[in-house]
Amino acid sequence: MVGVHPTATDRSMPILELAREVEARGLRSISFPEHTHVPVGSRALVEGWSVEERYQRTLDPYVACAFIAATTSLEVGTAVSLVAQHDAIALAKAIATLDHLSEGRVFLGVGFGYNRQEIEGHGVPTKDRFLVVEETVALMRALWTEEIAAFRGQHRNLSPSRSWPKPARRGGPPVLLGGRPTERNFARILAWADGWIPAGIGVTEKVASSLKDLCARWNDAGRKGAPEICCFLAPGSRDEMARQIGRAAELGVQRLSVRLEERPRDLVLPVLDELVSALVL
Repeated sequence: MVGVHPTATDRSMPILELAREVEARGLRSISFPEHTHVPVGSRALVEGWSVEERYQRTLDPYVACAFIAATTSLEVGTAVSLVAQHDAIALAKAIATLDHLSEGRVFLGVGFGYNRQEIEGHGVPTKDRFLVVEETVALMRALWTEEIAAFRGQHRNLSPSRSWPKPARRGGPPVLLGGRPTERNFARILAWADGWIPAGIGVTEKVASSLKDLCARWNDAGRKGAPEICCFLAPGSRDEMARQIGRAAELGVQRLSVRLEERPRDLVLPVLDELVSALVL
């Protein structure tokens, strides 16, 4: 499945125009990043990363997904959503509603976040965010799949409760963990995620090697099928994107998203046209 990943803001190409252009070209998905806010003086937790200006202006990804799902046939999703920064029960309801109304066209990329002040602004200590994400996903899955759901963790709790609608997709939308190919992240994917969104851009040799390792571990752990993988591509020439698409297919990558960043319409449409040309090579 090939689609696009804009950093949609109030200055980028309007999302409904973008979605219609994506759909008209036969592309199949659109996904959004998430930052609820960017505190002044923010600093990244990960060396070499920076909190870029465009993240001050990002649209809410779930509202954006709802608008697009209602007006196109595209699959919609997040890459990634900072789910630790949400009320888990309310987020489970929103995602279930979106999946129900879109008839199963939702996927959920989740991440831990790298902006210390943003995370802590939601009352989550930075050191706890890994477990909070895991518990949030577990609580949401309970609400998505069980008639009477309950969950008890260190940070998330749910007394026995009923909640509908259930997602259209059995078990709920696939949950992909975004991050680097570390031992801890692969252990997390094997324990509670449906797949992986590698950090960075491109189907690099490091991604290829890490993907083979993850698939071997997946089989050893007795997980069914294969992990669902979503890789980002940079806009480029038709030949370069075709090469990346071919490499992804060789590795069994199921999803590719071209990163459009905050581009306006006149810079987006040529990228879409090059991408479509790359797909037919």
